[in-house]
Amino acid sequence: MLAPALSANPGAVAIEVETRAEALIDARAVRRLVQLELADVTVPPPRGEVEAALFVRVLLAGDNQLRVELWERGEAHGSRLVLGGQGSAQLLARRVALATAALARELRERRRDEAEARERERRRALALSRSRRERTLDGPRALRVGVTGSLGRELALVGPSLTAELHAYHAARLDVGTSFGFGTVAAGTAVESFALAFGPARRVVLSPRWDLDFGLQAEAAVLSLPRVRSVDDIAGEHQTWTARIEARARLEPRLSRGVRLALGLGGGALLRDIPLVLASGESRRVRGPYISGEISLVLTPF
Repeated sequence: MLAPALSANPGAVAIEVETRAEALIDARAVRRLVQLELADVTVPPPRGEVEAALFVRVLLAGDNQLRVELWERGEAHGSRLVLGGQGSAQLLARRVALATAALARELRERRRDEAEARERERRRALALSRSRRERTLDGPRALRVGVTGSLGRELALVGPSLTAELHAYHAARLDVGTSFGFGTVAAGTAVESFALAFGPARRVVLSPRWDLDFGLQAEAAVLSLPRVRSVDDIAGEHQTWTARIEARARLEPRLSRGVRLALGLGGGALLRDIPLVLASGESRRVRGPYISGEISLVLTPF
């Protein structure tokens, strides 16, 4: 037999007392007490539903035993055994109602745990999405356009540079670039350079708006010295080449999602000495370590 639907849970609560169980228990008292107990237990609805729809079954489980089952939309949510044979039928009905409330509370806690887990996952997904939106783009390809300069004991250069940043493996990448330099050598003699460079690099995320970039590069350069008497011990020669290796660190604040400002500082050493004779007849040898600086824009279109 079914009791009328009850909406205090909220949602429909149907109560069925098996005919055989009515020999041990007062069915009317069971329905009344179960409804009273469940009225104080608000069970959240299952995902995708507006309200819970509970169904309580009271079945004979053996001699002097009743089994209380809790269902919802055809899905079982636990059962409890209630011993009869002791006390009045009214007391047994009270025990059945308490067992039903205990099953409903267990279902309520499971639903709350599931809802909290879904909310944590939703917040985590939102935070990850927000972080990705706020995070500056990181490749797999980017262009670094700017001005670089170097200052050594005998050679000073400054000029534009263009570097392609190419993703290699995880956070590591390969930088390939070119630069033009204009400056002086040996205390005032004009010099021009054209260089090609490549090397590994890695960017470290400090925050959504700040990165720290490290790079190591090898460079080969052609130098033009129009106002010297000789280069590499060759009279009348005005061009030579050299190579150098350099390490540089860049602090990169974000300007927009696809643009960073790169402020770099580094140092290196010439790998090939350059002997030359100045216009005054003085002999010099360009060599040794140097310091370098950079100000660039890192453009990451996608």
